[in-house]
Amino acid sequence: MKSSYPIWEDFNSKATKLHSQLRTTVLAAVAFLDAFQKVADMATNTRGATRDIGSALTRMCMRHRSIETKLRQFTNALLESLINPLQERIEDWKKSVNQLDKDHAKEYKRARHEIKKKSSDTLKLQKKARKELLGKGDLQPQLDSALQDVNDMYLLLEETEKQAVRRALIEERGRFCTFITFLQPVVNGELTMLGEITHLQGIIDDLVVLTAEPHKLPPASEQVIKDLKGSDYSWVLPDPTPRRPGSSSSRKSSMCSLAQPATATARLSSISSHDSGFVSQDAAYSKPPSPMPSDITSQVRGCPGHWDGHTGLMPASGYSRGGPPHRGQTEFTASRL
Repeated sequence: MKSSYPIWEDFNSKATKLHSQLRTTVLAAVAFLDAFQKVADMATNTRGATRDIGSALTRMCMRHRSIETKLRQFTNALLESLINPLQERIEDWKKSVNQLDKDHAKEYKRARHEIKKKSSDTLKLQKKARKELLGKGDLQPQLDSALQDVNDMYLLLEETEKQAVRRALIEERGRFCTFITFLQPVVNGELTMLGEITHLQGIIDDLVVLTAEPHKLPPASEQVIKDLKGSDYSWVLPDPTPRRPGSSSSRKSSMCSLAQPATATARLSSISSHDSGFVSQDAAYSKPPSPMPSDITSQVRGCPGHWDGHTGLMPASGYSRGGPPHRGQTEFTASRL
């Protein structure tokens, strides 16, 4: 039992290292499961393509968190139920063995001393009996009694040694029984943790089925696509067909914006000519001056269906109740482009 101390201490040292590594593993598992949960949430929050996969991943993450909790309990049990109590018991075992050794040595020494003394007395009695035998003395019964006492002492010493060995064996067996008592909560925690692992099989089987056909969308995704097709997006674009500047339709749409400035200019020119006392022939047929760009812009914006130079779009307000633009609006837009 004295030679077993290094083995117990080495076991406790290795168990302490295991506990340290398991604590690191628990912290790493927590960080891993946090990242795992983000992946599962990302798959769950899609518009339908991977929501079923995300649900299964969430269930797997929850199972792993349960395993992580059981691993934490196993780690705590390793320290609190095995390492610390065993370290205390090792010290107690050293004291108990030393006490057993002292008690055994004391009893053995006393018994040997008594046997040695009794044996010495018996030897003296034997010598005396031999002398008296020659003289026909009567010491034989006393000698037989002394020999029986020595024999009884040897039997008593044998029984004492047996009891000492029995106490040592009980002490040794008690150590292992105590060790099993300390180990039981640790193994129970380990079995509970491993029991959680069995639930992962069903989840991984579901994930295999869900991901067997990557190119096939689930029914939820098909419904999302149908919803997108049914949405109302009314974008209005100008007619991109180019028109020749000299065409009659373009000239007709241009008159929409220039009619008022040209009329006002011709009227002013006519008044000026009459005031001078004569009417110039050139004034009657002269080309009116070109209006300013700001005037054209204001006139164009006053016309329905004008083209917006900032967005490049023809607003829906220029249409007749959502219908296509009439030909004049389209041609005027083309001439502006």
